[in-house]
Amino acid sequence: MNDSHRPGHSRRRFFSGALRELAKSLLPADEDEFRPETPPALPRETPSARFTLRPPGARPEVEFVDICDRSGECVAACPADAIRVIDVGDGLIDGTPEIIPSIQACVICEDLSCMKVCPSGALQLVAAAEIRIGLAEVDHDQCLRSRDEDCRLCVEHCPIGVEAITIDGEGRVDVQPAACTGCGVCEMYCPTAPRAITVKPFDDP
Repeated sequence: MNDSHRPGHSRRRFFSGALRELAKSLLPADEDEFRPETPPALPRETPSARFTLRPPGARPEVEFVDICDRSGECVAACPADAIRVIDVGDGLIDGTPEIIPSIQACVICEDLSCMKVCPSGALQLVAAAEIRIGLAEVDHDQCLRSRDEDCRLCVEHCPIGVEAITIDGEGRVDVQPAACTGCGVCEMYCPTAPRAITVKPFDDP
C-alpha cells in the first residue's frame, strides 16, 4: 500500500507541517549565525535541582546514561540549538545532553537530526508522530488563568494544537497526554515565573 493511503498518514503530515512552520519561525534566516561551531555547555546548580529532560528518542534514563558516549554530536546537529550539555560536576551525568524548554524548546525538526547522528544508540530513531519527550503538566495555582487573566499562550503556540492542549469547560488549561509530544513549546512561551506549565520526563518521580 502506498504510504499516502495508510491510516494516520494525513494526520502525521499535518503535524509534521505544523512543526516545520514552528521551526522556521524560531530559526534565524542565516543558519551559519544560528549554529555555533562548538555548542556551549549550560551549567546548573545541582543535578537534583531539576529533572533531566532528554532529547527525542532517548532510551530509559539508567540505560541512557550508561550508553551515551558524550560525543556531543546530537548537540551540534540540533537545528534549534535546543540540546545542551550538562556540566554540573557530577561524573554520572556530566557530558550527557538535555533539553531545557524554558530556554529553547525542541521543534521536532523534519530531519530528526539528533536521533540520526547519535553514534551510541542512546537516542533511537522514532517517527516524528511517535515522539514523546515527556509530558506537559500544569500548575493551575500558578497559571494566570487562575487570576482571571485570559492567557492562552501555551494553547496558541502548541504545534500540535487542540488535540494536545486546550482550555476546558472550567476555563483551565487542559493537556491531553495521548497527543502531547513533550516538545516544551508551551513551557517556553509561558509568561509566569516560575512557569505554570512544565514538561517532565515520564520516569520523573
